[in-house]
Amino acid sequence: MEKDFHMIPVKDMKEARWIAESLEKPWSRSKNANYAAAVIPRGFAAYARIFHPAYLRNEDREVTWSEVVKHTGRMPHSQMQWHTIANFKNSDTNFNGLIEPYTGRLPERQAKALTEILCKYTNTPGNCYFAIWDGWNFPNMEKLRNHTVSFQLQDRNYYLMKGDIFAAVNDISSFSLHAPGIWWPEDRTWCVATEVDMMWTYVGGTECCIDEILMENRLEAFLATPDDRADVYGDEINTG
Repeated sequence: MEKDFHMIPVKDMKEARWIAESLEKPWSRSKNANYAAAVIPRGFAAYARIFHPAYLRNEDREVTWSEVVKHTGRMPHSQMQWHTIANFKNSDTNFNGLIEPYTGRLPERQAKALTEILCKYTNTPGNCYFAIWDGWNFPNMEKLRNHTVSFQLQDRNYYLMKGDIFAAVNDISSFSLHAPGIWWPEDRTWCVATEVDMMWTYVGGTECCIDEILMENRLEAFLATPDDRADVYGDEINTG
């Protein structure tokens, strides 16, 4: 396999088995509700939910969800949904040129900020595992199929790769801007998960790790729990 990635293929899925065994089955509690525990494993001392920023093309800048709610009269909270807060009908601005947050991947700037924090909270920053969804259409996908073990998480198929923690950022461009869906260090001190159809990323880790994430000004992060709603109807505050 040509060295197109900073990640290398993994032949045995044993390192990913704990993820598959730890995740809650989606929609298992109710046919009308899904929870964060179906996206990121339980067992960590604390959790954060990082909201992917929108982008204002006309001003060439990021727009946080908290900035949006200031204009739409909604309430910022850990389970807010983009479609419930981004209604500008009665707003003093319509954010002309606003591009919605990335779905299915943490943007590069936020990924860089996150890895700078996470590398301090693992003893194995040089040995991390990355699960890449097989639905992303990037040029090197065929090489993954031929050289890397695949495994099932929920109803999606993933390929398992290995590399240092910064591969989560360095390989974004290699994967046509599609980052790993879930990644963790060998010592499992934290875990990062971005579901394919979500505009946010979950992180589980120690309390100190999550506290630092919450304080990082490059990240719009809220304290979360595995029992938070993660479906499109999960925002029960900004309704109507």
